[in-house]
Amino acid sequence: MDSTGEPIDAREARSALAAACAARVAARKAGERGRPRGYGIGQGLTFAVGFIALGLADREPRWGIWLVGVALVSLTGFFVLLWLGAHHGGVTRWFNRGDGRPGWRAWVVPFIPLAIGIAGALLYGTTGWLVAFGVACGGDYILRANRQARTS
Repeated sequence: MDSTGEPIDAREARSALAAACAARVAARKAGERGRPRGYGIGQGLTFAVGFIALGLADREPRWGIWLVGVALVSLTGFFVLLWLGAHHGGVTRWFNRGDGRPGWRAWVVPFIPLAIGIAGALLYGTTGWLVAFGVACGGDYILRANRQARTS
């Protein structure tokens, strides 16, 4: 059906699908050209520093207010980088990535830092969760940035 609810024939459907695929490819290529080189590394470092500082703020009450301030600045920087990156990106597929990697990796791999954070929480409480989660997510972003730099 088209936008008015009227049925369309197979030829029109193939044409619309081809146009959507071409738009997605163009958006992805435009996003790859405009993304700063150190974007992923910056995201990883700001995320890791922010969560590590939050975790240590409770353990070091003498420096707590300064660590919370560092965490807020660092995590604000992370969200700024995330926002900027979202405007450079193309259309993300849900399951079939189209780059030869299996689609399940897009869903399962982000849970690895969460599992590491839970392990830290079980061993060291809230501080362990924040530090472990920050290090794991920061490392994940840095690994992604290195993988993208190799393929570029």
